[in-house]
Amino acid sequence: MLAPMPRAVRRPRAGAGVLAALALGVPALAGCAGIGQPAPYDSVGINGLVIPTPSPDPEDFVGGVDNPWLPLEPGATWSYEVTDEGREIGAVETEVLEDPSVVAGLGATVVRTTTRIGRDAAEETRFYAQDEDGNVWLVGADGAVGSWRAGEDGAEAGLAMPADPRLGDGWLAYAAPGLPRASTTVEDQSRQMVQTREAGRNEADTATRNVYESGVGLVSVEDLDAGWVARRVSGPAD
Repeated sequence: MLAPMPRAVRRPRAGAGVLAALALGVPALAGCAGIGQPAPYDSVGINGLVIPTPSPDPEDFVGGVDNPWLPLEPGATWSYEVTDEGREIGAVETEVLEDPSVVAGLGATVVRTTTRIGRDAAEETRFYAQDEDGNVWLVGADGAVGSWRAGEDGAEAGLAMPADPRLGDGWLAYAAPGLPRASTTVEDQSRQMVQTREAGRNEADTATRNVYESGVGLVSVEDLDAGWVARRVSGPAD
């Protein structure tokens, strides 16, 4: 029997890689400049959370996802323009489905993203759940890289967005046997913006830089290997 996750403690490429990372069309920030550089915490990581975790306890979770860094209102849609050196090369469309899906006993919020870059197109569906402290967990996914659900066949839920991201924090996005692991690190932050670097997610071990705005969500994604940038052109906050 899988052990339940302890109650969370809040202490102070074309295709699959775009989704979770994908809202205000501002440029992706290069390096760690431009949005402030507060003093890092002494301890790196998310204190009090078990990441990844195979079996989240439904009693520790709430319905819906309203974390200000990753708000996922049912029915919401976003459109992103993908450019490379100023030239438009594709688009990303993201939708939060109206109905939740049961994953590991949780009513998970379902997000579907379609990415088109050049002649390549890919679709990915992800399943998110928010604990009562405001941390958002990735509890499953279906896409080109593979499919998994937390608590099934050894797969473990990872963190999508903490309630209180801190400079230097790092965590695993998920852990599923047979699939590459993906890790996320907070590179830079201010009161209104958080910049993360996500590495892994496929066999090529690609990396993306993601910028989030409080109350809005993801504002841009930069593929650090391919060189393109996805910026939001429309969404619920417009």
